[in-house]
Amino acid sequence: MAHKYDYDVMAIGSGSAGGSAAFVAKKAGFKVAVVEEFKDKLGGHCPNYACVPTKAMLKAAHVYKMAKRAGEFGIELEQLKFDFKKVAAYRQSIVNQLTGPRIERNLHNAGIDLLWGRAQFVSEHELKITNPPPDGSNKIYSFNHAVIGTGSKEFIPPIEGLSDLGFWTSDVAVRAEALPDSIIIIGGGPIGTEFSEIFSSFGKHVTLLQRDAQILQREDQEIAEYVSADLRRRGVEIITNCEILFAHRIGSSKSIRIRIAGQESEAAADEILVATGRRANLENLNLKAAGVETDDKGRLKLNDYLQTTQAHIWAAGDAAGNWQFTHTAAYEGDLAGRNICRRHDEKTNYDVVPRVTFCEPEVASVGLTEAQAKLKNLDYKIGRFKSGGLGRFLIEREARGLVKLIVDAGSMHILGGHIAAENAGQLIHEIALAMKAKIKVTDIARMIHAYPTFSEAVGAAAEQFLDES
Repeated sequence: MAHKYDYDVMAIGSGSAGGSAAFVAKKAGFKVAVVEEFKDKLGGHCPNYACVPTKAMLKAAHVYKMAKRAGEFGIELEQLKFDFKKVAAYRQSIVNQLTGPRIERNLHNAGIDLLWGRAQFVSEHELKITNPPPDGSNKIYSFNHAVIGTGSKEFIPPIEGLSDLGFWTSDVAVRAEALPDSIIIIGGGPIGTEFSEIFSSFGKHVTLLQRDAQILQREDQEIAEYVSADLRRRGVEIITNCEILFAHRIGSSKSIRIRIAGQESEAAADEILVATGRRANLENLNLKAAGVETDDKGRLKLNDYLQTTQAHIWAAGDAAGNWQFTHTAAYEGDLAGRNICRRHDEKTNYDVVPRVTFCEPEVASVGLTEAQAKLKNLDYKIGRFKSGGLGRFLIEREARGLVKLIVDAGSMHILGGHIAAENAGQLIHEIALAMKAKIKVTDIARMIHAYPTFSEAVGAAAEQFLDES
């Protein structure tokens, strides 16, 4: 490539999307730069403020819960307690190992330039990089291709009184050094459900407010209800079909006025956590200067190759607005990088995208839910298996577990898989591979699964279809 530009490729954002595109382009011999505005965001939102710190907290919570159950395994513990400051230190140590200097070192070793500052388009082929305060100076760089990988930002609903009252976001919660004794969590998606698990595991009272009829609204209803029942059993107050009216203070507590089926009531706690999802972070890019268009909802207009309305400017990850998973961000970043290097020959394919919510029991899914299969008028069959009686589950003293398979009645190919069980995030990949490779569910049933393992649960669910085949 002729270097008439400062860089062949500039990736805006150092997370999985921008980073993946940058490494692919550099491997192909291109001159590449990654632009990052904040040092505490190097590596992206997931390892700094989301996936990694929350999973570390969930691990600590799991260890604490298991320690309380030690007697079930013949182990006697006395004066069991937790020190959340030490939990926070463990959490931060994991974040530090995966971000910061490690990312800088990887970029440097690969020969990728790291440019600190805020990126703004000033033309179709130019970016202005403004250094963080107190410097504030800026410099303009030219590029042949740019990849927008700026991630997402938290969406805060316009609830009357909420800003005046004050609240936590997930970014605040994952840096907390102490936990409130009680908390209201607004939003029952994966983020809200995982924080419900964390807080309740450490003995804090949680009220989870969800506007939809079920928590984990994107999951199969049967799986969501299974998890919801378990959270309630362990003391989490879950309120669904809930309309939030306003936030205010009652005495020393923060309170949310809610309405359910026409009846109003109050939910009060020491703190409020807003977990109502995220939106693409595009507002500071000055897209208009580059001729990059958005739709009426402010989302980037992209084709199947991840190109914007300017063919040399691409988008990946949360900024692209397709999925909000780190693994799909990496996939899209790789794809954008390959398309830049190989002349736009690869379309996106989201037919098989596994996802995991790390509550207990863990929830993992891929493909269609039963409701979606009904909506598409598909001829399908259901296979279910409750795993609590299997050897591995008995050894772990884990009675919870449900595997649900949705299968095309004619071809016996899997349309969707849904698991609520220990290690669900590991188990789902057998189902995902079967879907990707179009392996029949009966082939899974006939495959030998090692004993005693959690994976037997998938095989047992698949066996439900042997007679019908």
